[in-house]
Amino acid sequence: MQMNNRYYANVQGPVTEAIVACLKKANAICAKDADVNRIVLYSYTKNNFDTVARIFGPDNVNKMLKQPVRFEGIAQPVQCSTERTFNDWNQQSCIVICCHMDSKAVQKVDDFRSAKYIMAVSWLKDELAGWVKRWNAECVYGDEIKDVKKEDENLSLLRIALKEMDVRMFKSRDFHHPDDEDTCKTYIRTINKYLPAVISSQIEDILVTELGWTSGNAAQVGELLDRLKNGRTFRGGANTGLAQYFKGWKEKLKNA
Repeated sequence: MQMNNRYYANVQGPVTEAIVACLKKANAICAKDADVNRIVLYSYTKNNFDTVARIFGPDNVNKMLKQPVRFEGIAQPVQCSTERTFNDWNQQSCIVICCHMDSKAVQKVDDFRSAKYIMAVSWLKDELAGWVKRWNAECVYGDEIKDVKKEDENLSLLRIALKEMDVRMFKSRDFHHPDDEDTCKTYIRTINKYLPAVISSQIEDILVTELGWTSGNAAQVGELLDRLKNGRTFRGGANTGLAQYFKGWKEKLKNA
């Protein structure tokens, strides 16, 4: 990514200071980025804004659930939205602060077209680790989640394989065409057989952060690998000639 637009607060439980720290960071961003016209406090349901209510008051939360509200000292209007009420298509560029959500839930927000900046506040300490490591997100409050990245041969081969797969799928980045789905399944069968140490989250991270896939579509690919690792299978994709794919990846790595 060209700019850091992912931030997090790593805390345990309803820590109001974590929400406040995100609001301060959002306010600072608004002062520099004229494209942002709204701050959205986002969570699972309307019952998940108790911590927000401690900051703004319950009456203001009810108002923010209906429409954006301006507050003194905050550069842009603030709105509360849930997984059901957030309307991505009618939003202009905004900052989304995910309140007490886990990595899986926050990864769905990654696909929001209007979310120019995303912040996430944990409910359980370190439960955002997957999302934080995927984006190398910046810590604004709480304990920083450390990540030591090691580029071993498996990861290098995986990166080559997924880039090749993306090209052979004509960069469709989805399963809308049966040929693209078959291609993807062939690559996943090969990865499972010849790169057994690879896990689904590694595949998803590369697809999203390096190849421009949506989190939802990348998760579908990761699920294919999990099916094979769990002793299940799926229809489609080649079952023979997989060694040639792996041999090609090794050759590319050798000549890199």
